[in-house]
Amino acid sequence: MSHHNQQELNPRNLLIAIFLNLSIVVVEVVGGILSGSLALVADALHNLGDTASLLVSLYSFRVSNRQRDEKKTYGYRRAEVLGAFVNSLLIFITAAFILVGAIERLFSPPPIATGLLLLVATVGLLGNFFSVLLLSRDAKKSINLEASFWHILIDTFSSLVVIGGGLIMRFTGWYVVDPILSIGVLVLALRGGVRIFRRVTHILMQGAPPHIDLLQLKQRLEEIKQVENIHHLHVWSLNEQEHLAELHVVASCQSVSELDELRKTIQSVLEQEFHIFHTTIQFESRVCSDSLGFSV
Repeated sequence: MSHHNQQELNPRNLLIAIFLNLSIVVVEVVGGILSGSLALVADALHNLGDTASLLVSLYSFRVSNRQRDEKKTYGYRRAEVLGAFVNSLLIFITAAFILVGAIERLFSPPPIATGLLLLVATVGLLGNFFSVLLLSRDAKKSINLEASFWHILIDTFSSLVVIGGGLIMRFTGWYVVDPILSIGVLVLALRGGVRIFRRVTHILMQGAPPHIDLLQLKQRLEEIKQVENIHHLHVWSLNEQEHLAELHVVASCQSVSELDELRKTIQSVLEQEFHIFHTTIQFESRVCSDSLGFSV
C-alpha cells in the first residue's frame, strides 16, 4: 500500500505573515483612534481575524505532520481540513462585521481625518500585499492555507477600498462612499468563504474527490482481466492531496498468486489513473448486495 506524499509547506513564510498582520492591527487601531476613522478600526479587526486565521493554519499544519499512533491510525492529516473549516467560518464572521459597519455608516457617515487615514491604510495595504506574496505559492498546496490566503487577499482589497474611499472623501466630502465600497469587499469575502466551506464540508462528509467519477472508476476496474464485478466501492479523502478507496472484487482467479497479481494491477490503475494511493481490497467469489447501487 503506497501513500501520496504531502507537498512541503514553508512555515517561515506563515510566521512572517503573522508578524506583519499583528503589526498592521496595532498601526490601524492607533491610526483609527487618532483620525476618528471607524473604517480603519474595522479594518484592524479584520486584520486581527486574519491573524487568528494564520495562527489556526500554523497550528493545524504542525499537528498534521505528527506521526500516526494507536489512537489516530491515519495520522493527523485531517487537522489541516479542520483548520480550513474554522477559517471559512472566520470569513463569514468577518463578512458579517463588514456588513454591520457598512449599514451603520450608510445612515450616519462620520467626518474623518482623511490624510492620516490614507497614510495608515497605505501601510496596511503594503503589509497585506507582502503577506499575499509570501503565501501565494503555498496556498496552492494546502486547502487550509488557501483559506488563510483568502483572508489576506480580502484584506488587501479592503485596504484598497479604504484608500479609494479616503481619496474620494478627501476631495469631495462624500463620506457615504466608504460603506458603499465596503459592501464590495463583503461580496468578495462571501465568494471565497462559500467556495472553501463547500470543499471542506465535502471532505469532512467523506465525499468522493471532485476529480473522480465513481461510475467511471467502477467501469475502468471491471475492464481489467479476471475482474468480474466491482461493488461496495467507496472513495474519500483525508485532505485534498490524499485519497483512499475500499472495494469488493469478484474475481475469476484460480490461485492465491493470481489474486495477488490482480491486486497489484488494481492498485496500479488506481494510483496512476485516479491518484488513489491507499486502497483496501476484499476479494469475493460472488456478488453481495450494495445499498449504494454499485452492484451488478
